Amino acid sequence: MNKKYMMFGLLGLFAVALVSAAVIDYYGQVEQTINIEQAVVLTCPEDLCSEDIVGFSGDTLMSNVYSLDNFADSSREVELVSTQVGIDTNEVDTTYLKMLDYEYSKTWTNNGDILVTVEDTNDGWLEWTYTTITTPTSGRLKMTVEIDNPTGFGITTFDDGSHDGWYYYDSDGTVRISDYDSTNKVSGYDWVETSFDSTSTTVRIEKSMLPNTFMWQGFANFHLIGSWIELDTNGSPWTPTANATIREDLSSQFTMDTESNFDFVIVNEIADLSNGISDGIITTEVLPVTA
Repeated sequence: MNKKYMMFGLLGLFAVALVSAAVIDYYGQVEQTINIEQAVVLTCPEDLCSEDIVGFSGDTLMSNVYSLDNFADSSREVELVSTQVGIDTNEVDTTYLKMLDYEYSKTWTNNGDILVTVEDTNDGWLEWTYTTITTPTSGRLKMTVEIDNPTGFGITTFDDGSHDGWYYYDSDGTVRISDYDSTNKVSGYDWVETSFDSTSTTVRIEKSMLPNTFMWQGFANFHLIGSWIELDTNGSPWTPTANATIREDLSSQFTMDTESNFDFVIVNEIADLSNGISDGIITTEVLPVTA
């Protein structure tokens, strides 16, 4: 009799154990992998963020062009901080310039229709193109681009490459140097390029050789050799076709708008010292502005 009750008691306990094992106390989990990326990214030319700059006392030296991108969906406060090693703080003044695109397009009608365009090709050059709209009647195509006359320089090119060259002026407007080469376009000056086809001529100037703000004037001849088309006839001797700005001052602290980008250069102005500077290093960091 006692054995039967004992067996019944064991079976009852076993049933309770089975019921308890069936209770769900875990509903699963969600695992998330979060990849956090930098909001503002500095890009250096050819992935090189260092450069050797050689100058003399009194020089103003401009760096390579660097790029900043804000990939975030909100604005970011950014600071440029430059530190000097091996250079006294009063020997070099470091500032920054923001690079700007410059574009121009206008059709001029004077002895023939000419489309004049200036394009920032985003490879460090500005490109002037004069395109004839009416078919040229005779003569070689010819164009001139003048920068900051009478103290700047000018570029002239013919369609046969025989009279390409550049020149610039004394402060009184006198041509100081003229270099026309019968075999090479703008010989010895790799910051100027010229080209032509049957209806247009082009002059390219490297932006590093242009001032931050300048005025330019153009002349073109697509019809008769003796009949120049002056692109702006208002005033003499110099009325600029247009004024251009390709760089502007950039504060060491600034706000980058949402998903924005721009290029900048570092400018080092060396004091006029009796002794030169050797092995000086200037490091510029791009930092977030902290409260």
